[in-house]
Amino acid sequence: MNAFFETRDEGLTSIVAERLSFPLHLHPQLELYFVLSGETRVTVRREAKTLAPGALAVIFPNQIHSYTALSPDSRAALVVCDLALAGGFSDTLLLWHPSDPFLQPEALHPNVAFAVGELTAEKRGGGDRAVCAALVQLVLARVMPQLSLHRNRAADHEALTYQIAQYMAAHFREPVTLDKLARALGVSRFHLSHVFSDKMGQRFSAYLASIRVDCACALLAGTNRSVTEIAAEAGFESQRSFFRAFGARCGMTPLAYRRQAQGTQVHS
Repeated sequence: MNAFFETRDEGLTSIVAERLSFPLHLHPQLELYFVLSGETRVTVRREAKTLAPGALAVIFPNQIHSYTALSPDSRAALVVCDLALAGGFSDTLLLWHPSDPFLQPEALHPNVAFAVGELTAEKRGGGDRAVCAALVQLVLARVMPQLSLHRNRAADHEALTYQIAQYMAAHFREPVTLDKLARALGVSRFHLSHVFSDKMGQRFSAYLASIRVDCACALLAGTNRSVTEIAAEAGFESQRSFFRAFGARCGMTPLAYRRQAQGTQVHS
């Protein structure tokens, strides 16, 4: 999986994910995160909440967000779609954002769980675009009245955070530094540091490490390459720094993570 700024070719991604942990990132699509089992800590903008089964996070386009699985049985339906599928809701999704993007089970119409489930089933069968658009719009029709919306102060795609995410996605395997990033984006090191702490919720070094660790997680789960090769591919300068960052983020060694990931099948 890609744990950073995403440029997607698909108009719709709809999957059931297990133990999903994703660092702070953003993209120009609508995202729905519906918890099926376990607990996940979800952050959207500056709001963070632990979500239990039946809860939904509605993430508008270009909103910084992240996920942290809190239990081994964490499973969620994840839907990411282009605004073309949102119909008449697209302008609202682009120009506004919810003050609280989290909806608890008791606030959700039964249609929401039905539509999200049908989206994952439809996608597995190849995905009829008209059907998928109808299901996405059904979810939005049910959840929009439950959200308190605030107008965006500026187009997020022009924001510095968007530029940061783009640059880091392209260069995280390189020896990136805060100074190098500041020069590439044409801003001062001090201002960039403030953006990380104030808007992205963590230091530059932590953000970079989280991207690299999640890249390593994908390689550990999906390949049989050696830990040494994977550490280098993910951008770590030494195995020591890799093991330290990996343990801090995942709570286990890379080999333990591989055994767990490759020994578990994803079911819907």
